[in-house]
Amino acid sequence: MKKLFTFIFLFLIPYISYANEDGWKLLQDGGKIVWIRHAITTPSCCGDPDNLKIDDRSTQRNLGKEGIEQSKKIGEFFKKNNIQIDQVLTSQFERCRDTAKYAFGDYKDFSALNSFFREGIGSNAQRQLKEIKEFVQNWNSKKNLVFVTHQVVISNSVNETVSSGEMVITDKNMKVLARIPTL
Repeated sequence: MKKLFTFIFLFLIPYISYANEDGWKLLQDGGKIVWIRHAITTPSCCGDPDNLKIDDRSTQRNLGKEGIEQSKKIGEFFKKNNIQIDQVLTSQFERCRDTAKYAFGDYKDFSALNSFFREGIGSNAQRQLKEIKEFVQNWNSKKNLVFVTHQVVISNSVNETVSSGEMVITDKNMKVLARIPTL
């Protein structure tokens, strides 16, 4: 147990701190894409119910009190660090919309960011990933673009696995520049 603690203390803690500072600096420079996995849901396990309907909040996993607070912290950190945002685009799932709403206020739905976890990496997923890539290639701003989406979309777009509320910062070529751990 002592060895595990030493590993975490010596290697993981400094990395997280560095990634956090480096990430905020990159965002202050602007022109980056911020991939945010939606905040913590209730329940936090088990995926969506079998009766999922995109237009019915009651059939989805949604943010609980902890997820709402986490979303607000994300927004506070953006404000505190003076991070300029061009636009916030979100999945049509309520947990993503709520994360965007509590963090940033204004957002727009972008169906390409919807989860395709249940269907796997089939034709809809391929279409969505292509649409995201084309959107990013055509996007041009000195401010940052924020995507609030799902683990499956992030991992298939930028090859990173993230926790709820965690952020990955990329350039327009989807090259990962930094990660900001869950707040």
